[in-house]
Amino acid sequence: MKRKFGFGGWHGLTAKRAGRVGHAHHSLAAARPCHPIPRASTYVVLGVVALFGVGGLNCPPDPGEPPIYNNTSDPTNNGATYLTSTACSACHPDYAAIHNLHAHAHKLTPVTDGSPSFPAEATTAGVPNPPNGFAWSDIAYLIGGYAKRALFVDRDGYILTTGLTGQATQWNLTFPPNGTTASFGIYDPGAVAPKPYDFEAFRHDTTGPVPQDPAQPMFQDNRPGILGTWSEPGVMCESCHGPGSKHIPNPGARNIFVDLTGAQTCNQCHSRPYGSTTGEIPGAGGFIQDLCQNLELRASGGHSSFDCAFCHDPHYSLTYDRPNAIRNECTACHTDANMALHSGKVFRRGDYEEPLTCMSCHMPFATLTGSQATPAVVGTRGRMGDTRTHIFRISTDSIDYNSFFTAGGTKVALDAEGRAAVTVDFVCLRCHNEVTTPTLAFTVERAAEIAKGLHLPFGN
Repeated sequence: MKRKFGFGGWHGLTAKRAGRVGHAHHSLAAARPCHPIPRASTYVVLGVVALFGVGGLNCPPDPGEPPIYNNTSDPTNNGATYLTSTACSACHPDYAAIHNLHAHAHKLTPVTDGSPSFPAEATTAGVPNPPNGFAWSDIAYLIGGYAKRALFVDRDGYILTTGLTGQATQWNLTFPPNGTTASFGIYDPGAVAPKPYDFEAFRHDTTGPVPQDPAQPMFQDNRPGILGTWSEPGVMCESCHGPGSKHIPNPGARNIFVDLTGAQTCNQCHSRPYGSTTGEIPGAGGFIQDLCQNLELRASGGHSSFDCAFCHDPHYSLTYDRPNAIRNECTACHTDANMALHSGKVFRRGDYEEPLTCMSCHMPFATLTGSQATPAVVGTRGRMGDTRTHIFRISTDSIDYNSFFTAGGTKVALDAEGRAAVTVDFVCLRCHNEVTTPTLAFTVERAAEIAKGLHLPFGN
């Protein structure tokens, strides 16, 4: 498999210097058609080769020059103002269409006339009705509703909770991997007061978020429950590229912000709290909290220095356009790795089928965004949320999820080197349980014993 270029791979080298480092500069040519607008995925410097710690890397030097990005450090674009994605799409209609299929574009949707609509290709997206006792005319915004779950912001700007309304107020979308069918579920049952849609929450969901100034507090749409303002709902073009008012008069200057490493874009939003640099990975209810992918990656050992864009193209939907969304599969670099007796296997549970890949074990569903598998799906020992973790290491100790977290379950446990390792109940027991494969059901102890030598030649 050929490795593909990602703009996250330059790692601080200048373009000319990078092009001259022959032993570190590798061709990751993408087998994709040309686009009228230059793709950000054209070149990469694999100085990161040293970070992989794996064999099989043998790419020829690339003779080309990297793309031109004249602003990689100033996300404000020299104090520009926001124009919204409508302005961007006038010149970039192809990227607008691509982005519209991405969950980023639907993180927050205004409710104007009944149930919000989503792209037809998004087959599991959508919410048929608001919680019991509410009409769409009572709802101002829908948070999510595209990939995993939906929450509802009322006309005053407060998030509807089970604790205050007495109703199930979280819509869980159909998610075949963990057996969830679309239905309402419990959200914040302990709430005793209206829950504001505060800055820490909506900064993950909007473009151009601004916190309140205590001296002159502003409320989006003058809704008292929204504690701050934004330029545009959803994670749109200017969320990652910065405000565009100074780009439009002279696009040829190529001075719109491009974050080569994700440090000021991906890493900020995919951390809890926003922009966290503590290294702590928050947990709750026996799962990793959602939007912690950056923190997970930093705790993943040999991959901890990776940039998001080495594997991901941030413009494409992972759910609905995976071939374009993934630049490099695991086997692009781990060419010598085997599938540990799982090669060619397909996991089946009812109507759900999953051809087994590296991700099946090394990116288990240890994170919870909306729904989790019940014992009727994964048995009494298996554990499964709805979001794949970016902690690739697997613990081969005879321990379960309780030891994956610190005492109290509020943080993922890290070793002395700041690394985490997912326990076998997330990995092996989601398949090898008394419900799905009763003849191959494992205990934690047995699964850990097998895992110790799983990638070794059979009989060793």
